[in-house]
Amino acid sequence: MKRTLKNTLIVSYSVIALFIVLALSFLFNFTADKIFEQYAKKQQKNQIEQIMTQIDQLYNPESGLYDMEGLELIGYAALQNGIIIHVQTTNREIDWDIKSHRAEECKIVLQHAENVMHKKYPNFKGSYLEDTYTLKNEGAVTGTLKIGYYGPYSLNDDELELLRNLNKSLVFIGGAALFIVIVLGVVIARTVSEPITNVIDVAQRIAGGEYGVQAEKRSPVVETDKMIESINEMSKALEMEEKQKRQITSDVAHELRTPLTNLQSHMEAMIDGVWEATTDRLESCHGEILRLVGIVEQLKELYDLENRKQTLDKSKFEFWDLCKAVFRDFEIMAKEEQINLFMIMPEATPVYADFYRLKQCMVNLISNALAYTPMGGHISVEYRSRGKQIQIIVSDSGIGIPEEELPHLFDRFYRVDKSRSKKTGGMGIGLSITKAIIENHGGNIFAESQKGFGAVFTIILPQ
Repeated sequence: MKRTLKNTLIVSYSVIALFIVLALSFLFNFTADKIFEQYAKKQQKNQIEQIMTQIDQLYNPESGLYDMEGLELIGYAALQNGIIIHVQTTNREIDWDIKSHRAEECKIVLQHAENVMHKKYPNFKGSYLEDTYTLKNEGAVTGTLKIGYYGPYSLNDDELELLRNLNKSLVFIGGAALFIVIVLGVVIARTVSEPITNVIDVAQRIAGGEYGVQAEKRSPVVETDKMIESINEMSKALEMEEKQKRQITSDVAHELRTPLTNLQSHMEAMIDGVWEATTDRLESCHGEILRLVGIVEQLKELYDLENRKQTLDKSKFEFWDLCKAVFRDFEIMAKEEQINLFMIMPEATPVYADFYRLKQCMVNLISNALAYTPMGGHISVEYRSRGKQIQIIVSDSGIGIPEEELPHLFDRFYRVDKSRSKKTGGMGIGLSITKAIIENHGGNIFAESQKGFGAVFTIILPQ
């Protein structure tokens, strides 16, 4: 069964938190056991040293004996701490053993120590141990001290209670930490998953044809925020592409409708006998057919260029020669409009490109400049070498291009001034073809303009 991202994150955080709490509990118990073991052994050592000191103080050098009452007090006190003592002088005049006086209590104390340790540590391996120490007075041996205990170490009731309370505190702290982590996990999971869920919803709406819809949720996570930005940009791009498709369909239909309508009316008139099938009328129909063929060829050419289905025939040549040939083609039209054509170029103008295709670009740019430049104006073409790039700049003194039109200038079928379409002719895909050719060369083209001050088109090509 598939789970949501939110639930997956919550479960993951909870499992990780539980694992950390368990690991810390194990580590704490292991560390606490070691600490208490060292503590118990140290306490036991201190008690033994204290007992030996107290017994040494009971020795009478003159009689060579120990104070019996004092031994009994020390022995009974030690027994309360789980220590069993046996004192014997070298002359055996004193042979005092707590087990011979309080045998039942000794058994109870040892059994209690064993029960305590096995209750805390079920697998604890302990037994009755006995160590022997030498009693001395001013360097002379006075007897022996045997100390018995349940070992290798043991905890008393207070120490065991302290350890139990620490474990309870750990369980409480671990539970509180687990609860806090789960709550934080839910918050974090919601923060992470909600923007993604929103993106999924937007993607589904886009798949359903709602182009342009935007994901409104933002995310503090950089990658998720970039994903949201990407889906929003994609949605806008699809919306724009859909509008362009509709516009292209409308424009193609419009461009084809006029020649087809003319053909239809002319042919019907001649078929019905209204018009005589004269040479002039047949030539007019042929002209409309050629216009249709031209439109289709332009569309096919743009498609091939944009999809890199045409191979460029590159060679090295002088751009000055190409520009001179283009100016020669427009010489008559420029004179009729009283427009001056200028070339601003250095002596050497090398270009490595497809001569025919680059000439096609220049023809498109200069024909547009001529169409929008008033009488008495000028058009200039400038060549600049910039390291590994060359710049070809076509500028005019025409009416310019409104700023809001510049981003769409190279779109298919786009005309800045729709009312001038009949004057300028064409379908509005000349600049689209120009851009596709330049990009196929690995270059770029962009336009700049101030309305009323002319337009500037800059071509950048690799050197």
